[in-house]
Amino acid sequence: MAGFEKTLAAIPAGTTRRTYGVAYWNGSEWLANINGSLLRARWLDPIQPLQNGKIVVDISQDEYGQATALVLGGYTDQPRPSSGSILTVGVDEIVFTGDDGGAYVTDRFIGTAYSPGDPVYLTWDAARPTIIGVISAITPPDAVAPPPPPPSSTSGQTSSVATASDTFGVGGWGRWATSQNGGEDVYTGTLGAYTVTGSWFYGAPKPELAGKTFTRIRFKVPARLPGVGAYNSPVDINIYGHYSQSRPGGDVTRVVGPVTVTIAPGSSGGYVDLTGAFGPVIEAGGGISIAGGSYIGFASRLDDPMSGHILSDWTA
Repeated sequence: MAGFEKTLAAIPAGTTRRTYGVAYWNGSEWLANINGSLLRARWLDPIQPLQNGKIVVDISQDEYGQATALVLGGYTDQPRPSSGSILTVGVDEIVFTGDDGGAYVTDRFIGTAYSPGDPVYLTWDAARPTIIGVISAITPPDAVAPPPPPPSSTSGQTSSVATASDTFGVGGWGRWATSQNGGEDVYTGTLGAYTVTGSWFYGAPKPELAGKTFTRIRFKVPARLPGVGAYNSPVDINIYGHYSQSRPGGDVTRVVGPVTVTIAPGSSGGYVDLTGAFGPVIEAGGGISIAGGSYIGFASRLDDPMSGHILSDWTA
């Protein structure tokens, strides 16, 4: 309780004061960290604390000066969404948008019958979302049959969200700089005696693109990693297409490209145009790779769910 005396002194005997802190796991028990003081506390049941997650704590002091702490639960600055819409379904993860307009990734979902566009219910535990089911439409018993659907559009746009991103080099995937330990940051170029390449992966093929003519394909280059390579100078990157749906045993085989684009100093990211030759790669469930050029790094899809996002415009 060192450093916490002023807070206790401000609490009249027999009353309670509400404070805010973060949860802290010291390897054997959970503690409440309030302004740097680690307190043993009771925790409302059920509660799923998260390391450094925000918590609400009630501090009570009796007439003898004895204090107890009760953690009421976690809190957020804005409510978490209770529903959303599926963007893409990966091998073991689902990307969705919440009804708050944000994009999220989760590996926690009930059942497997999910498809892009499905509206879904959400629940949150320890700041992690779980998809608990599809929101079903309710048809009144005596409802009049709906009118026939309009004729199929002859044009459209397909969104592809990366299910994984990573760097290959130094003996395998995820062994370079901040791509290590599952960081998934994406690097390309040569530093010293080491050459690395980066890739984004998108999971299953997209049969809905079969037979389509691609009129425009855009790729979201994420933000540059600060302090990597010639960070204060413009750098060219080479963008390729590959046919791997997930990380292969070795590096991906680049079959389309390159499209070379210049990345400005301190770039926060943005969409660049690719050629129509990338269309069949995207249809087959392939992905995007960057290779060669100057040494540079980019934010992973874990830090930016739209990292590597692809927009494919097409006509039938």
